[in-house]
Amino acid sequence: MSRDQRKPTHPHTKNPALRCRLFTGFVLVLAALLALPGPVLAEALHGLSLYGPEGLKYKANQPYDHAFIKAPKGGHLILSDEGAFTKLNPASLKGVPAPGVNLVFQTPMDSSNDDDEPFSQYGSLVEKVELADDRMSMIYHIHKNAAFSDGHPVTAEDFVFSFELIKDPQYHPFYKQYFHDIEKVEKLDTHRVKYTFAIFNQELPLITGQMLIFPKHIYGKPDRKFGEDFDEIAVGSGPYVVEKYEYGKFITFKRNPDWWAKDLPKNRGRYNFDRITWKIYLDPVAMREAFKGGEFDAHLISSSRDWALDYQGDYVKKGYYLREMVPHKRVAGMQGFVMNMRNDIFKSRRVRAAIAMVYDFDWANKNLFYGQYTRNDCYFDNNPEMKADGLPKGKVLELLLKLRKKYGAEHVPKTVFTKPVGAPGQGVPYEKNVALANKLLEAEGWKLGPGGVRMKDGKALRWTLHLASPGFERIVEPYKNNLKKIGADMSFKVVQVAQYEEILRDFKFDMIVMGYAQSRSPGNEQRSMWSSEAADIAGTRNFAGIKNPAIDELIDLIVEAKTRKELVDHVQALDRILVHQFYLVHHWYIGADRFVYWNKFSRPKKNPSQASILNNMIEYWWWDESKVEKLKAARKAGTPIN
Repeated sequence: MSRDQRKPTHPHTKNPALRCRLFTGFVLVLAALLALPGPVLAEALHGLSLYGPEGLKYKANQPYDHAFIKAPKGGHLILSDEGAFTKLNPASLKGVPAPGVNLVFQTPMDSSNDDDEPFSQYGSLVEKVELADDRMSMIYHIHKNAAFSDGHPVTAEDFVFSFELIKDPQYHPFYKQYFHDIEKVEKLDTHRVKYTFAIFNQELPLITGQMLIFPKHIYGKPDRKFGEDFDEIAVGSGPYVVEKYEYGKFITFKRNPDWWAKDLPKNRGRYNFDRITWKIYLDPVAMREAFKGGEFDAHLISSSRDWALDYQGDYVKKGYYLREMVPHKRVAGMQGFVMNMRNDIFKSRRVRAAIAMVYDFDWANKNLFYGQYTRNDCYFDNNPEMKADGLPKGKVLELLLKLRKKYGAEHVPKTVFTKPVGAPGQGVPYEKNVALANKLLEAEGWKLGPGGVRMKDGKALRWTLHLASPGFERIVEPYKNNLKKIGADMSFKVVQVAQYEEILRDFKFDMIVMGYAQSRSPGNEQRSMWSSEAADIAGTRNFAGIKNPAIDELIDLIVEAKTRKELVDHVQALDRILVHQFYLVHHWYIGADRFVYWNKFSRPKKNPSQASILNNMIEYWWWDESKVEKLKAARKAGTPIN
């Protein structure tokens, strides 16, 4: 190095006393920087709540209060499923997973499903969790005795492996988006793993606890393919193992007597059946008759007709099997005829409104549904806190006005501000709705053509509705006839479950029947249903093909909400835009589970209604040998059960 390239010496550094003061000052500055607040980890807890430690209902060693901790083990619960399964992998994109397969795989944390816990998680595979004060990272402490069903220990490597699996192209995109904001997962030691989050999301530490943990030593071999080689094997750390199965016919799970977590307090009184079998039926009529013949034990009724007219014969009067209407407090979500805007005829909001307007729910409820249902007003129905009421006001109004100014009327329509949530035409005489629907179509250039079908540029207003079950045909036929009054020609087609799954995955449909379940804590899952990004990803739940920047922004605000008030305001703003964009034809909901089951079982006194009664049966009921014997004797004698 030449002299001209050497750095000059600062003249003050020739003074030893000054050099000392400069060094001391540097040390003080460094100490001050180190003292600045950072991602401080809070005390390790046995669970997490959206509302801090005070939101946890249960203590570390306390069982759920809806479990009967002295419930006996034993018996064989037989259930049914409509349509064939094609795989044992619950998280891959292609194929239909076997019913009940999640009993094999465990998640880091577990939920009580209590009505008075909006969103809490308790340790399952993990013993405790340290959450940073800024909620941007956390550390799981894995139970040291946690093990997979083959005896191999569960370690931090399995947690890291399960997270890395999400990057696989064949991992289901719903989960990819659900866990989108987990930035990285690091092994700290054998039983500690650190999660770092990309953004602040109040619920992200909790939903991280819902990730399925797969054994690396089984599924991590270099020659394995996630979308194919998982289909024939299911090894996890859960309470059951696959005992036997035959595609298209049945699958039987056996309770693992050596399950590592059987003695944990939270599992006392849970998973009581020795075996659980799902029998597969391809026809709903055959399935209904099979239940009444005693071929399986319990059935959640989805058909209002079946509930009104069936399951109330001599066997019910004698107490052989029981009917129950079990009220619940779950957010109703939305169900409807979803219009795929990837088809040009559904791109117009006016056209979608016209198609929705001629569905006569009042007639259907009276004549088809036996008065059992309530019309879906919105996407977060049946919950007074979440549901948008009246016209927007306060923070919700401010937010919607800002979004309209930013993105325009195309994305935030005027009716968002002038009309409450509800199906288009709701409360208006049906004849007026038909007349208005015709005017809307005319305004969009659709003219009546040959045979009464509306035409635009030589194209007919014609589409196909795909159905997964023939049980919906009686509901669709009257709607099809109503659509003829506005010159719309809708046909419908019933397809097998495996083909239906493929149609949904690739968005190869015009219209479908779809339900959008919602929770009391909406978050990342909204991306899969409504975001512009999801519209172009096969396998997401954005079936309508929604691309609305106002909705994208609201999803981000929901995910990043720091308070419950913020969350609810953002949800209500989202709900209003979804409703007034007419992406689907509103259906209906019922605030209860309709349930029939053979009189073989006992159950806890309390029912956690945030889960369906069938799920609670699987998890908390038990085989009652005395009832089984009484049922056998009564059926043999043809007498009522005493």
